[in-house]
Amino acid sequence: MTTIEINSLLNLPVEQRILLVEDVWDSIRPQSKRIPVPESHKQELDRRLEKYRHDPSALLDDQQLKQALGSRG
Repeated sequence: MTTIEINSLLNLPVEQRILLVEDVWDSIRPQSKRIPVPESHKQELDRRLEKYRHDPSALLDDQQLKQALGSRG
């Protein structure tokens, strides 16, 4: 893909770019099972699951999460 083609895509209205991204993602999804998950990602997921199992009350609900994220910006 050339720079000109990319620039023309970037000049599309936001709604059309979102649809384009969705189409690209949908084209990747069938092949995603063949993409290896790095061991470090698996370890991080295991760590987070164990943390949750140890103390489920530490989990934030959606309002708490929005508030925590809002305070960052």
